[in-house]
Parts: sequence; structure tokens; C-alpha cells
Amino acid sequence: MPKYELMYIVSSAVSDNDVPQISTEVDKFVTDNGGNVLNQQMLGKKKLAYPISKTRNGFYVVETFNLEGKKLQSLDNKLRSIEPIIRYLVVNVEDQEIRAAKDRKIQEKMRASRKPIRTESSLPEIKLTESELEAKIAQAIGSEDLTK
Repeated sequence: MPKYELMYIVSSAVSDNDVPQISTEVDKFVTDNGGNVLNQQMLGKKKLAYPISKTRNGFYVVETFNLEGKKLQSLDNKLRSIEPIIRYLVVNVEDQEIRAAKDRKIQEKMRASRKPIRTESSLPEIKLTESELEAKIAQAIGSEDLTK
């Protein structure tokens, strides 16, 4: 069975004591459909980036579970039907890990093909006396090509 991660936000209109009941309702639905909950984290109440349904704060919950792909649509329907849940996101963790591994390989190839950037510390230090510097400036100004 594929491994999924679900994050949902419970409205602040719900009391903090009722959030575990909503969480157990979601867990029960997953287990009733043949899945099993691997991990659950209640991240607590946090301020939202923008108001959602006239709500400024929300209680964040993250769950990791196994479930057959065919049952995912019914989970989606269940999450939509629970009114206190104002937003949710389900991600296939295995696909995400595969994509991340591919991205790491590509980034390593790109790093290997890049030339190292020269920094001031890698340049050789040239020490000139004041008279030598003035002579070089006069030579550069005196020549027709100022790019020397």
C-alpha cells in the first residue's frame, strides 16, 4: 500500500478540546477503509497567512498513513464533508521521495559541471610601492589603449 501524508487545518471556531475528536474521526475513516495510521502530529494553533472562511487561526494536524489508492477518493470526500476542516492536503510520500532523489542527482551533476568561482582570496596578491604604482598608472594613461 502506498504511504501518504495528510495535513489539515481545523477552524478556530472549534474548541481545542474538540480537535482530538475530529482527528479520531479521520483516523477511524482511514482504518475502516483498510489503511493504518503510522504517525500523527498535532502541531497546535497557528495564525493563518490569510483569512479562510473568516477564520484567522487554525489548528494544524499532520498524519502519515498507508491506504490503497482506490480508497483515496473516498477519503477526499470524507474530508470535504467534515465542516470544521477548512483546508487539507494529501501527498504521496513515496512519489515525493523519488522526485527528491532525482532532483538531488541532477543538482549534483550541475554542481560538478560548474567552474569554481574565483574569490579575492584565491587571486595572487601583488605588492607595489607607491612609485611603482604611479609608474604603472602613467604608463596606462600614456598608451593609446586604456584597457591594458
